[in-house]
Amino acid sequence: MACDCEDLRKIMALLAGAAQHNDLAEWEEYGVLFAEDAVMHVFGRDYVGREAIVAFTARRHIGKHMLSTPIIEIEGERAKVTVDHSFFRYPDLVLFGVGVYKDDLVKLDGEWRFARREIVVHGHHAEMTAAAKQTVTPIGDTIN
Repeated sequence: MACDCEDLRKIMALLAGAAQHNDLAEWEEYGVLFAEDAVMHVFGRDYVGREAIVAFTARRHIGKHMLSTPIIEIEGERAKVTVDHSFFRYPDLVLFGVGVYKDDLVKLDGEWRFARREIVVHGHHAEMTAAAKQTVTPIGDTIN
């Protein structure tokens, strides 16, 4: 089934909006991007409902999210999205975590919302700190 460009635009805006509202600690704006009964799965736990998702997210570190180009599959009023992310913690903008968002979206009243977000963490602060302390010279520094 073909989708229109407006659906793609709205889904891209949803992804960007979630990152930006999170980065700015705009919790009301962040929360409305999720369906009322949405589920966030992270660190082996489910946070069920918009309130629980916002409460979990609001107590995390504040920083800057960077997203890759997403893979988007739209099927009518539902969509699946996979997007890589990296997170740089404020105030020093140190790389704090990397991973993948696996999202199930639903179109409600013409607007796309998160129905389920799974956050797969490939590395976070301890691993990032260890990598930063490596004594290996980066390849770019070895070229004469």
